[in-house]
Amino acid sequence: MPFSFWYGGSEPHRGFKKGIGQENGLDPAEVRVPPFLPDTPEVRDDLLDYCFEIEWFDAHLGRMLDLLAEMGELENTLVIVTSDNGMAFPRAKANVYEYGIHMPLAISWPASVPGGRTVDDLVNLIDLTATIYEVAG
Repeated sequence: MPFSFWYGGSEPHRGFKKGIGQENGLDPAEVRVPPFLPDTPEVRDDLLDYCFEIEWFDAHLGRMLDLLAEMGELENTLVIVTSDNGMAFPRAKANVYEYGIHMPLAISWPASVPGGRTVDDLVNLIDLTATIYEVAG
């Protein structure tokens, strides 16, 4: 039987706990600070908190994919993972600069499309609508 499942995570939207990255073992020395942000301890910590929220989202997505696999549905499920905007930092979110339009997009449908490809093309998320309609028939 066909089904649809939509998960909209709130991570890593602003409002994450200050210091949560370091509390969970992330190292400020490992942070790559984008060139448009000042390389200060405060910015590094903020980026760590953001990274921790992404890791939290990733872990929960993994649990969802594991559940689909346990149910025997993963191979025939079109999975689309994306974001609604760029990272929540100045000159990024809601700005038409690289970090404002650069969002994650991962698509998997093992039963129908071979995996392992990386595509660097500019994609507008509205383009996904046609794909979803076609898949749904």
